[in-house]
Amino acid sequence: MRKTLIIVIVSFVIVVLLINQFVDAPVFDNPKDKLEFVLKEKQDDRLDLIYLEILTEDSLNIDYHYGLITNYFSFRPNDRVINEKDLIDIYWNYTDYSNTHANDIGYYCLGLISSMKQDYNNALIYYTQVSNDNLKYLNNSIGRLYSELKDFEEAEKYYLKAIYIEGNVEGAYSNLISLYYSQRRIDNLYTLLKDRDARKYFPSHLKRSLFLSKYNILGYFGAVFSHTYSNQNLVGFLGALLVMLSWLFYLRRIDIYEPEKWKHIFLVFILGVIFSEFTFLLSDLNSMFTGFNLNGGVLNDLFYCIIGIGVIEELVKILPVILILKYTRAINEPVDYLIYGSVSALGFAFAENLLYFNSYGPQIIMGRALTAVILHMFLTSLAAYGLMLNKYKSGKGILTDFTKFFLLAAIIHGLYDFWLINQTASRFALLSMVILVFCFSFFNTLISNSLSNSEFFDEDIHLNRRKLQNYLIYTLTLVLMFQYLAISFKFGHDDGWSSLKNSLISGGYLIIFISANLGTISIKHRKWKPLQIKLPKFTLKLEHNPNDIIGEEYEIKAISKNRDLKRLLPNKGKVINRETVSENPDWYLFELENKKEILDFNGRFILIRAKVPKNPISVNKSTEVAVFVFLSDDKIDQELKLREDFLFKGWAKIS
Repeated sequence: MRKTLIIVIVSFVIVVLLINQFVDAPVFDNPKDKLEFVLKEKQDDRLDLIYLEILTEDSLNIDYHYGLITNYFSFRPNDRVINEKDLIDIYWNYTDYSNTHANDIGYYCLGLISSMKQDYNNALIYYTQVSNDNLKYLNNSIGRLYSELKDFEEAEKYYLKAIYIEGNVEGAYSNLISLYYSQRRIDNLYTLLKDRDARKYFPSHLKRSLFLSKYNILGYFGAVFSHTYSNQNLVGFLGALLVMLSWLFYLRRIDIYEPEKWKHIFLVFILGVIFSEFTFLLSDLNSMFTGFNLNGGVLNDLFYCIIGIGVIEELVKILPVILILKYTRAINEPVDYLIYGSVSALGFAFAENLLYFNSYGPQIIMGRALTAVILHMFLTSLAAYGLMLNKYKSGKGILTDFTKFFLLAAIIHGLYDFWLINQTASRFALLSMVILVFCFSFFNTLISNSLSNSEFFDEDIHLNRRKLQNYLIYTLTLVLMFQYLAISFKFGHDDGWSSLKNSLISGGYLIIFISANLGTISIKHRKWKPLQIKLPKFTLKLEHNPNDIIGEEYEIKAISKNRDLKRLLPNKGKVINRETVSENPDWYLFELENKKEILDFNGRFILIRAKVPKNPISVNKSTEVAVFVFLSDDKIDQELKLREDFLFKGWAKIS
């Protein structure tokens, strides 16, 4: 494990040094290009400073004045770059210019400042001083002002005028839609929705609600898929793909007895992606017919998180598993329930990640990989575990077993979300992380039980826990490195380094917890561990398991001066299998890399066992072993091995 951590640390140091040396922040020829970049990438930057810089060169462009003022008031007074009085004086000066357009900008901006301060009467006075009543932003701002004054008829008139003269079209459409919605003018909204120019300004949830209210199913799902898949970017797609593949190949590594066919894996993944969109349908139906939504109340939001989020999402994720269980024979051992449950969850999370990465950028890739994705996998596996137990253990009734574990998954899901969503509960948001860490331990138990009770159990097939831990550490680190590189190449090495530090502080410990719990699967044939709340593992240290060294390579050197032993050794080789000799199971078949001829003895294979039973052979330390050679080659593959079939040749040390 120490070697793995050293490799990870050294790799990161090299990559960070190279990025710092060769990757710079983007350079812009002018502040307008910088503004366009920041707006496109949704970068957290001081837009007010950029607007001020642009206005020194282009002082009569109303777009930049509008951007300056709206961004100026998004900051707290102490964080603003100029004093409010000075800002007002700037625009009073514009009203004194001999240029009529400059006068209009001055009066409009004074009105906008007053409106932002909720001084609507003065705002209206300033707006009426603008001589060009077709000035961009003016009519929408007046409409917004009348909306605040509850004069909705006048507000609508000005919004429509702004659209007609192609002023602030986006703002006018958005405000008009909000106005119709607040007045429950559904027919007006639906008419507007059928206008292609207006449709793009509708919030996704409102588009879905309108199509659903008119039973326009094609329009509804068009809105759903457009919400998820429109305006995707390459970095977000690659991030979602990398996260999905990282966990998919983890599932392949634990499916050791009878690996699933790729066609079935792909089918369930695609179903998981498709069924994820039905989350919107069920949520919208719930909202339409029950009116049950988040409202900020503690109890209301708690039950909504469990029912409106947990039950709905777990239902759409388990459906692909039920379908493949019913219509194929792919699920034929206990672990298959967890494999396909997790793959369905990966499909769901993949679609969800496309949406999140597109909306929030690459900064959240690592967080999603370590929290939401693995939680989705565990919860769907937990629901599938009820189906598995019914067949292989309890047999109390499939509906009873499934319902119990399905509801448990929904409750855990809801509790996790509740501490993050509800404003009152968010002060205890750490509880969500506590729930997540305990889920790692539960997931370990689910996997251990399913593998221990496989119909294809084979004592010669072993799950190498050290390699599984290493896989998790390497792949999760790779996801973190991808996030770092994506941010560095897009925004510069300073932003990349800042993101890397924040990710290590907020999520580095999760890599340890995940690797410690999901990399230590213990298989005990026909044993069922109870599902109980217990402390998860917090260190990467592996308890000794005699099977962990199978497949490991060693150097072996002679300690004894036996002539035959010195002909065989020093050498390199690999532990092939764990053997039982005369009812003692702690022997190992060892294949030498370089075959040596020693009289009639086999020069390729030897048997070894620890010299001192209390000091067993392990991966990370040197061990003294007894070396035995085969008296005849037919004894190598013989299932029942006896001590008298081998000849002791002396002591050696392997490392």
